Amino acid sequence: MARRLNASLISILLIISSLYFPSHCLVLEGLSIGRVTIFGIVRCSLDGDPDAPPISNGTVILTCGGLTDDLYETVTNPGGYFLIFLTFLQTLLFTPSVCDIRLSLPTGNCTISSPNGTLSGGLTLVSVAVTNSTSIATYAVGTITGTVI
Repeated sequence: MARRLNASLISILLIISSLYFPSHCLVLEGLSIGRVTIFGIVRCSLDGDPDAPPISNGTVILTCGGLTDDLYETVTNPGGYFLIFLTFLQTLLFTPSVCDIRLSLPTGNCTISSPNGTLSGGLTLVSVAVTNSTSIATYAVGTITGTVI
């Protein structure tokens, strides 16, 4: 009985430790990233005009290639800004090269329309902060435009 219990405990420890191995998480500049923050502003413009009015109350969706569900969803504030904080598990599914931000149109205060009904933007790494407990990668969303995804 004790032998089966020990084998079970060892198996559980191996599974848990494999979750923390760097190959199973986002690695940037040799650092294992435990958290991801993404921020940006959405404006009512198909070409990224910085003087266009912001889109308030717009639903911003983070999608990553290969996932059947959206990774994260949030709403813009009255100034068009949004902020996303990914959990550790969401960070495991996050791959910046195949992820983008999109916003479905039309929205309440924006009457433009794009060919595919969405505005989208890519992600740019802004910084990596190292704390005592984890490393945090911060991304900014570039110009959000009406390009086809």
